[in-house]
Amino acid sequence: MPHDPEDDFVIQVWGAEGQPLRQSDPSIAIPLQRLTGLADISAADNNWRVYTLVTPDRTVQVSQERSVRQELAANAALQAALPIAVLIPLSLLTLSWIIDRIMARLNRLAVAIASRDAAADDPVPIDDVPAEVIPFVSSINLLLARLRALLERQRRFISDAAHELRTPLSALQIQIDNLRHDDRDGRFARRLSELEAGIGRSTSLVNKLLRLARYDAREPAPSPRPVDLAQLTVDTIARLTPLAGSRSIDLGITRRDEAVTIGALADFEIILDNLVENAVRYTPSGGTVDVAVEVTGEEARIEIRDTGPGIAEDDMTRVFERFFRANPHDSEGSGLGLAIAKAAAERQGARVALSMRQDRPGLIACLVVRLVPMKASR
Repeated sequence: MPHDPEDDFVIQVWGAEGQPLRQSDPSIAIPLQRLTGLADISAADNNWRVYTLVTPDRTVQVSQERSVRQELAANAALQAALPIAVLIPLSLLTLSWIIDRIMARLNRLAVAIASRDAAADDPVPIDDVPAEVIPFVSSINLLLARLRALLERQRRFISDAAHELRTPLSALQIQIDNLRHDDRDGRFARRLSELEAGIGRSTSLVNKLLRLARYDAREPAPSPRPVDLAQLTVDTIARLTPLAGSRSIDLGITRRDEAVTIGALADFEIILDNLVENAVRYTPSGGTVDVAVEVTGEEARIEIRDTGPGIAEDDMTRVFERFFRANPHDSEGSGLGLAIAKAAAERQGARVALSMRQDRPGLIACLVVRLVPMKASR
């Protein structure tokens, strides 16, 4: 191996009387130290690290340049740090891979929970869940079970209450008919009409509650069959024309494309009845409600445009909530129509959307339905 003389130790030996006995490099004069131990000395234009051993018969002194020692220390540190420098990135990569695998499973769990429908009541699966998270998921499943039981009791209560209310309301209607028959001079005609209107509203509310209870219970839809959406729209307008006429509202159809879908006619009747009736009830006297059936590609859009006050932007996200009523609050209605329409549309694979008109004040209610080819419908 190549040898650098600067790397050599300088060895000096003195006798008991201090006379020099041996020196490995006479050109370097490092003074004699009187005590045993280490010392830092400057000599021969260099800094030295010196160890001195003093014995009764002689003194031995070994010296080395400090720069050489620092170079050796630096090399030793580099050799020790090099494996660590290689292991740290490998360790980080391994740790990152492990964390990614764990987080991927947690992300799948989060996506599975976030994508669940609000009506889903089955427990969250724990097959691909890390063992550390299983207690947390199990707690969520217990909470879902309690919530499911609570909702089931609520649905059963609404259904039972609505059923029980139908009988006394029917009896009241019969009594009103009897009173109207006995009121030959018409003294109580006005009061009987008001009472009959109130019973009619109560009966309508009970029927809506029963319908919602059926949707919540996920009762199977009636057997699907071809539904002519254009004819259904015309029939809906015909049913609600007397209501529009009593409020001096111009209700009509502006476009009637041929559109046929497959589904339950009863559900589509419920959807359109609620959307058109809402438009008529919230439109001021003298306004207009225009209904259009437009086919675009494989979808049909039934739009109901009114000239009413519309809905505030802050209320748009809540209009499909049960019993929520946007302004004006003094208008007739129970706040269930849109909730029923949305539930019926979801059961038929359709969509209901609301938006404000851009050309003038008013609201656009839209039912989007997927069409079927004419041959299939026949």
